[in-house]
Amino acid sequence: MLRAITLVAVIIALSACVSTRARHGYIIERGETELTAEQGLDSRESVLARYGEPTLRPALNDNTWYYVTMTTNARAFFRTQTTNRQVVAFNFDNEGSVTAVDTYALDDGMNLNLVDRETPTRGKELTFIEQLVGSVGQLPPTEGPQVPGQDQR
Repeated sequence: MLRAITLVAVIIALSACVSTRARHGYIIERGETELTAEQGLDSRESVLARYGEPTLRPALNDNTWYYVTMTTNARAFFRTQTTNRQVVAFNFDNEGSVTAVDTYALDDGMNLNLVDRETPTRGKELTFIEQLVGSVGQLPPTEGPQVPGQDQR
């Protein structure tokens, strides 16, 4: 009986170490090898008809559309790793014609160190119980309606 329980525990522990691969963003269709467009010949409408809505469209400048494909690998409690990333940028002129198609890979990106500073606030210095009962006894007792500017007698 002890061996059976140990065997089940080992199998459950090993199943937690299985890695999970996932693809995010634009998925290339069967038969496609890459996203392309001809400069001066293709337009926003033809790119939209061929590849669908872009992954990213800048809010202030609609002259560049980005199609992003990313493959990740996750294992148990370890940090998820990006194993492959491809970004295809379609650049358009003001009339909507394709002017350039740029392709970027994972190696073209850069790692950013995000600032993790926090602004201290009074609420974080108090415990939950102190915040819960901290206002008890803080308000002055009132006897009837008070009118601002009049003396209380």
